[in-house]
Amino acid sequence: MPKGEFPPLALVNIYKRRMTIEEAFRDTKNEYYGLGLKRSRSQSIERLQTLLLIALLAQWCLYVIGKAAEMQGYHRHFQSNTITTRRVLSYCYLAKRILKTSRYEITEKMLFEALDLLLLETKC
Repeated sequence: MPKGEFPPLALVNIYKRRMTIEEAFRDTKNEYYGLGLKRSRSQSIERLQTLLLIALLAQWCLYVIGKAAEMQGYHRHFQSNTITTRRVLSYCYLAKRILKTSRYEITEKMLFEALDLLLLETKC
């Protein structure tokens, strides 16, 4: 990469996106953190494509729910460490934890606000 092509902040943001993609792969495959696609044991390409599409749609929903939960500060109730300046849980994992308990409310308004913010964050 030629020197000076990207400002330092742009490089940091690119790296953050890369880490989000890595989390998404983990969340799709891993049963504990995400959807457990690893356990499907499917051998058919067509079936795997269908499972991946369903997983992608489910993961997108979890991502938006997780973002909404973070915007409400719910993530602080699930973090086991003292880091408060940055997110340490993936949105999908946080959403799964939120959905397993009735203590936290995620309203339609919260979801739309989270979706708007996610769309704003992904613009280049």
